[in-house]
Amino acid sequence: MKILLTLLLSVNALLADGFTTVFMSSFLFSLSLLFIFFLYSYLKKLQKSEEKMGLLFEYSDVPTLYINKKDKIITLNETARTYLGSKKVALRQSLWYEKLLPDENALKIRHHLYKNLKKDARVSFDAPLVKGSGESVHTRYTLSLAPAPLTGYIMTLSDITASIALEKKLYDTQEALLESNKAFEQMRGQFQVTFDIAINGIVLLDNEGKITYLNRALCEMFEYNEDYIRHLGIRVVFGDAEPCLQLLQSVKQGEKVEGMHYPTHTRTGTPLDVSLTMDYLPDLKQFYLVVQDITKSLADINALKQTTKSLEQRVVKDYLTSAYNRAYMEEHLQHLIFEEEISFGFILFDIDYFKKVNDTYGHLVGDDVLITLVDRLNRVLKKHEVLARYGGEEFVVILSGVSHDGSLARAEVLRHLIEEITVEGLPKITCSFGVSCYDGSQDKRALIHAADNALYAAKDRGRNCVVDARELS
Repeated sequence: MKILLTLLLSVNALLADGFTTVFMSSFLFSLSLLFIFFLYSYLKKLQKSEEKMGLLFEYSDVPTLYINKKDKIITLNETARTYLGSKKVALRQSLWYEKLLPDENALKIRHHLYKNLKKDARVSFDAPLVKGSGESVHTRYTLSLAPAPLTGYIMTLSDITASIALEKKLYDTQEALLESNKAFEQMRGQFQVTFDIAINGIVLLDNEGKITYLNRALCEMFEYNEDYIRHLGIRVVFGDAEPCLQLLQSVKQGEKVEGMHYPTHTRTGTPLDVSLTMDYLPDLKQFYLVVQDITKSLADINALKQTTKSLEQRVVKDYLTSAYNRAYMEEHLQHLIFEEEISFGFILFDIDYFKKVNDTYGHLVGDDVLITLVDRLNRVLKKHEVLARYGGEEFVVILSGVSHDGSLARAEVLRHLIEEITVEGLPKITCSFGVSCYDGSQDKRALIHAADNALYAAKDRGRNCVVDARELS
């Protein structure tokens, strides 16, 4: 700047010497000063713009690198340096694909990346990244054109190792459940999706909440052009400016907003779930707001929860009748005995002459009989009563908090209900019942054994009856 000023003053002096007219020399001198003033103002404005972009770059919590047209790393923020585990001086002026893609496919990936970048202003790909410590992490690279007046590219990195591990864990769990009906480890309910700066909306706000800067991603997210978003202001996110102004005051007082879920909508009314991160930049006396679109992430989490719930049901339910299976029954008994420590009734019953039903009508009709029996019982069983298939045509009903006499009475009700079942195309059936009760003195094995003996006694007495285990002891 000083050199340019000296040059212009020298030219003006030469012009003054070459002209004899004082008026002409004064005019040219004034014109030179006016040119210097406008040039200085322009350079000052450009410097402020670069400082603003630099602060936004450095304050970002997303690993970000600035790459020139020759593929060399010009600079990177502290988050990127920490993520890569290398010193900045070791990375600057090096070819990014040699540092970040240290394998034989680096040039091939680079060529493919730039080819697609010509079609779209932003491209992403996933590849392993070896950190300075030697640790390899699955990383999502996003490359976009640098905003004017910069030239070159902005690259952001995000660690997707956890997401890949979660997907693999879900796949392995589903495969294991298809092979066997064993219990499985409950899937982690949290599904974490990492967004980088290239796909997040970024807004700078002054102390009054007016937008001073916004990026293209925010426009795409809310389906508005930049001018209209500036007209709407922060209402484009919050709908009403008042909640945002209150939030700005809290942030200015030191409260950092990070990952706050906020439901909103796009220009066309499409529901949009966003995660908001906001902080104050004291050097600029402005706020920055990062808006992440988590709509798909929330949908994926809900789908994962539904899948997990369905898989859990397959583990604890009998595949034919939908009654609880024997493994769940025994676990429930353990829970009542060791954790609840309360008395409960235990009813063991099976279908009389069920082998004859299979031999006479076939096993498909036998299956229909079992399904119908469970369906009818589930309609009348109470909340504290658990029905489980013990094996074959044998079933168990556990009555939590019910006395021995109450369990006998309930068994009689169920016996009458079963013998009154009439379904067209199915034979009429009856059941024999053995009833025991946990009073705090038996273990699980003794409880089941007592009910089993009572069931055999019911068969010896002609079937279709209820026998109290206390009679046998």
